[in-house]
Amino acid sequence: MVVIKQSNRLPVQPQLNRSEQQPIEKIKDKNHEVTHSTGQEQVSFDLAHGISTELSQRLDEEVSQRMLLYMEEMTKTQSALQTSVYEFAAFKEKQMAENPDLDLSELDLSLQKDGTLKLSGANLSPATLSELEQEIANNDKLKEAFTELHTGIVYGLKHRDSVGYNELQQDDLRGSLQLNELTERYNNQFQPNGFGQDYLTMEARLNVDTGLFAHFLMNALNPRISTLV
Repeated sequence: MVVIKQSNRLPVQPQLNRSEQQPIEKIKDKNHEVTHSTGQEQVSFDLAHGISTELSQRLDEEVSQRMLLYMEEMTKTQSALQTSVYEFAAFKEKQMAENPDLDLSELDLSLQKDGTLKLSGANLSPATLSELEQEIANNDKLKEAFTELHTGIVYGLKHRDSVGYNELQQDDLRGSLQLNELTERYNNQFQPNGFGQDYLTMEARLNVDTGLFAHFLMNALNPRISTLV
C-alpha cells in the first residue's frame, strides 16, 4: 500500500464520460441558456439549438491543448521512471560487487521531504542502511529523476481527477512513494492475456508508447493511494 501522510483523506472518484455526467434526457428545459467562459470573453448558447461552430472549435482547441500538455508531462515522467529504475539497479549492482555478502533484495528507495534519498530494507541493519544512504546521496542523476517522477505523478493524478486530487502536492508523496513498490504495481498492470500482453520484459514495459505508459502508471496508483492523518 502506498501511503501519503496528509491531513485530509482525498476522495477517489472515477472519471465519467459526458453522457454519465449529464444525461441528455435529464435536461428538462431545452431552452435553458448556458454561459461558457473562453479566455476573457463569455459565449452563450441555447441548448435547444446546440452550440455554435465557433464555440465548438474553441472547446476542441482547449481539450487538444490540455492533452498536449498532459502527454508532454507524461513523456518526462516516463523518462524519469526509466532513469530511476536503471540508476537504482546500477547502484545495487555496484554495492553487491564490492560486498558480495550484501543482500539488497529488499532494498527500496523513497524521497524525503527535504529532497534527500532514503533507503529502506527489513533485512538490513540501520548502520548498513546509513552507509548505503551516504553512497547514494551523491547520485544527482537518480535524485533529479526520482524528484521529476513525483512531479509527474501528481500532474497525472490531477489530470485524471481534478476534483479528487485538487489539493495534492508533490510533497504529499515524499516519504511514502517507494520506487520498487511503484515499479511492481506498474509491472502488474500488464496482464499476460490482456491489454499490454505483448510487452514481456520490464524494459519493454518501461518503453511502451507514452499514452499506454500513462494509462498503466495512473492505474497503478489510483485508486490505491490513500491518506492517513
